[in-house]
Amino acid sequence: MARPRRSELRDRQINIKLTIREFEWLRQHAASRGMRLVDYGRARLLGEWRITEAAVAAMPHCDPLFQVQLSRLGNNLNQITRRLHSVNKPSPPTLEPLLQEIRALIHRAGRHDR
Repeated sequence: MARPRRSELRDRQINIKLTIREFEWLRQHAASRGMRLVDYGRARLLGEWRITEAAVAAMPHCDPLFQVQLSRLGNNLNQITRRLHSVNKPSPPTLEPLLQEIRALIHRAGRHDR
């Protein structure tokens, strides 16, 4: 199955229960391929393994801890932006320097991981 089109939303969810051993096995295999657990699980479930492995091999890899922290920063920035938009407030002047620093960190991480 191919990746969804831009117009297709992933708005359906399934939940499965795993033992701690099963969960750790999945987590370790996802991490060893530089994938998020959800992406690894979806690829295995939908039989996209060969396609996904090729795509992952082409991706630059970075430290999983860095990815987690970056994801948290992005989530926080998204929440701040939504709040500012909901109250019709402009961005604070300190936001742009912070974004430039985050971009510099991402750029440096990309150079070190190759």
